[in-house]
This record gives sequence, C-alpha cells and structure tokens, in this order.
Amino acid sequence: MVLHLVLSKLLNAKPMKKLIQCVVLLFTIVQLNSQEKRVETESVTLENLFTFIVDNFEEDGNPQNITFLLKTHKGNFSDEDKFILKQTFKLLSKRLSEEDYVSIATYNNYSGIALTKTSPIELKKILYTIEYPKESIKAFAKDGIELAYKYADDSFEEDYDNKIVMIILPELKSSEDITQNPATAAKINATKQKGNGAAVVLSALALLPEIIQVIKN
Repeated sequence: MVLHLVLSKLLNAKPMKKLIQCVVLLFTIVQLNSQEKRVETESVTLENLFTFIVDNFEEDGNPQNITFLLKTHKGNFSDEDKFILKQTFKLLSKRLSEEDYVSIATYNNYSGIALTKTSPIELKKILYTIEYPKESIKAFAKDGIELAYKYADDSFEEDYDNKIVMIILPELKSSEDITQNPATAAKINATKQKGNGAAVVLSALALLPEIIQVIKN
C-alpha cells in the first residue's frame, strides 16, 4: 500500500523531483529487502543429534551458517553428553566446508554465546567449547533463546542457509535424587557401565561408512 502511494506521487511529480524521488524509492526498497532475513529453526534431542546431522548436512550442500543452541543445566555437560556432542561436531566438520560457519549458544541454567562464528574444521576450538561451555561465555544473558536469535540476526550471511538448531540435553539427576531412588541409581550405574553415549553414536554406524572413521579419530 505504501509503495503504491509513493509510485502514484512519482507519476504526478515534476521531472527533477521525480528523479530524486526515484533514487529515494530505490534506496528504500534495497533497505527493505536487506531487512528480510530468514533464519530457520530446528529442534532435536541430544539422542537424535548424530542422525540429524547425517540426514540434514552434506559436504556438497548449500553454504551453512548454523547457530547451535544448547540447553544447559548446573555445571558443565555430563561425560556422556560431551561424548555425543564431540563426536557429532567431528562428523559435522567432515560434512561441511571451511567456508561454512558454526556458532554455539546456550540457554536455560546459564545463557550466552559460547562460540562465535567459526569454521567447522577448527575442531580444537569447537571441542574446547563443548568441554568448557560456561567458561567460554564472555557475557551472560537472562534469556538465551532471545539472545541466540538476536545473534543469528546480527551474524546473518547472505546466500547462506542461516539456521538455529536447538539441542535439548537430558536433565541431570542430582546425587540426592539418586540416593532416594535405588531403582534410578541402579539404572544410571548400568548405563555408565554400558557407555550410553557411545551406544547412541555407535547405533548410527549402519547409516554411513564415514562415521566409523569419525569414531576412530
């Protein structure tokens, strides 16, 4: 409607005034187009994260600018959670190129940007963030989800697939919960003995031969 009114005035304006107004109109249109940033959102549980990467990211796919938004609890991630996250990012580094971007944000117990735009092949930097997520955050925020979307908007890349992938980590059981519930304690001990994190990743081995190489490394 606004554009229609402006065009009507242009048609009735004097030549010099019409030229100036045309320039202003074109500048306005360019600004409006540049503001139309599309950031897609995906949500996945930690248990399904490995297969999610396999299904959605390919080496010869579109350029990617991904912000991973991790749900946090007290302290750092558990050993099982770290294992799955690290193996997942190792696989991702093989499926994306050095021109792609990966960021890590957190929400829930503590919120912030733990890793700014980084090439997926910079594994040491990414794995350090997974090992020490809270220590990697320079400034904490009240709302991690809102912060992640603002960050994704500020770090938007033209001609890239800009995405936020929310990763929902399982709740951590407190020592008090385990003591009060013997059945839960037995289940957790059995899980530790079997190596639940490894089991989740190894269950995906049948999907792609390249995963075997990721586990070896």
